[in-house]
Amino acid sequence: MKAKKVIAMLLAATLSVTAFTGCAINKTATVATLDKEDIKLGLVNFMIRYQEAGYDDMYIQYMGEGYWDKTVSGNNTVLETWKKNAIEEAHELYTLKAHQSDYDVEVSDDEKKEIKKAAEKFMKANSDDVIDEMSATEEIVEEYLELRLIKSKMYAAIIKNADSSVTDEEANMAAYTVVKLDYKGAYDSNYQYQTYTDEQSAQIKAQADAVVEALAGGSSLEDAAKAAGTTATTGTYATYIDPDAEKTDDSDKKSDDTESTESVSDTESKESSESSNSKTKDSVYTTNNLDQSVVDALNSLEEGQTSDLITTDSTYYIVRLDKKTDEEATESNRKTVKGNKEDKYYNGILSGWQDDEKWSVKQKQLDKIKIHNYFTTTKKDKKAADTSATESTQQSESTNSTDTENTEAVDGTEN
Repeated sequence: MKAKKVIAMLLAATLSVTAFTGCAINKTATVATLDKEDIKLGLVNFMIRYQEAGYDDMYIQYMGEGYWDKTVSGNNTVLETWKKNAIEEAHELYTLKAHQSDYDVEVSDDEKKEIKKAAEKFMKANSDDVIDEMSATEEIVEEYLELRLIKSKMYAAIIKNADSSVTDEEANMAAYTVVKLDYKGAYDSNYQYQTYTDEQSAQIKAQADAVVEALAGGSSLEDAAKAAGTTATTGTYATYIDPDAEKTDDSDKKSDDTESTESVSDTESKESSESSNSKTKDSVYTTNNLDQSVVDALNSLEEGQTSDLITTDSTYYIVRLDKKTDEEATESNRKTVKGNKEDKYYNGILSGWQDDEKWSVKQKQLDKIKIHNYFTTTKKDKKAADTSATESTQQSESTNSTDTENTEAVDGTEN
């Protein structure tokens, strides 16, 4: 793994502050300790603020300025979630660093030179105000990039021992067509949930009945949906469930441990938020964005057959099984399942190490991280930042590029 792939996210980053209202933090303060090694507040703040720079444009669109103060995951704000994720990432990075000799992982002199060049370029490209806002120093940037490179190398070394073979049964994805009608309520254009009146719910039920009646008369599911004033959509789902995984009753609920990227994305796409009751605890296999009753109905059908009306707590479904095996989706899922197995193995090794460590967080120091400004990108062809790679070990092999050239920070809501 070359350093260039890990450091690419910094190479094009040029930021500026037009109205600086933040207050500097003590970069050298200890925010956490792993055994006898101190993790500095400046590093964790840099991780959070760099992530923020990649998100501001998109999330301000959906949530407004000062979105980091809004609650999106349980009782946590965006910023609180970011802090939690950052401190957990720091724990992971320093654990891997402590065990790199176990796998003969080293950072070469050439890689250190590449990291130093990237850090120097980042520092020169940005104004003093931006540097202060992000608590960046050349040493902090270099340290973070080296930790990320060690993580990438350690992940690759660890998963070599994983059994990541995938059978056809495990990979299989079936194709279906569905008419889905929510009868309790829906999310509006501002992503606010609107509860239906009894009259509106009755209208939705009439639509569902009209689809069923048209099907009984020989119409296709697509034509029946159109005649009823709705649409039929297509999708694929995983037919295999890990028999050794423990089923959970509340698998459709997001926990407070949800990644920050995932948490805010939930706000963006709540209309697709009905999770699968077919999810299983610790399963390494693909889960489905379908209610378990829908999965059960699909699994009972032959190709071309259509189900009866399926009623859940909030939704009516009518589904047709189109293909028991969708070749393209199955091959894509094969890679996902392989990655999930590798992740599960890696996380088991990591957890074992962390169980034997002495790890402590100084919450009062972590609470000092605030956001007073937001970043806005003016570059029209800015690529979306793949910040999930920061949290996803599997994706750490790929380039996590945040093209934030010609970016400026302006006043936002103060904490």
